[in-house]
Amino acid sequence: MSKHHQSYQSPFAAMLTEQRFPFASQLAAKAHLDPSQVMFAYLQITANVPTTLAAVPRQKEIDRRFQQFLTDAAKPVTDD
Repeated sequence: MSKHHQSYQSPFAAMLTEQRFPFASQLAAKAHLDPSQVMFAYLQITANVPTTLAAVPRQKEIDRRFQQFLTDAAKPVTDD
C-alpha cells in the first residue's frame, strides 16, 4: 500500500491572497490587535525567516513564528 502525502497547507495561506485584510481582521479581533499590526507582523516574520530553507520548511517556520506572535498577543496583560 502506498502512502499519499498531502502537500503542506498553511493555516495562514489567506495572508498571501487578496483576502489578506479580511483574514487579518479576523485574526486581529481574536488577538486584540489592529489588522495592520497583524499584517505588518506577518510581513516582518516572513522577511526574517531564512530564504535558505526549502519552501515547505520555510513556510512551516513562518507559520510557527506567526502563531506564536498571535498567541502572545492574545495573552492578557498582567501588572507584575
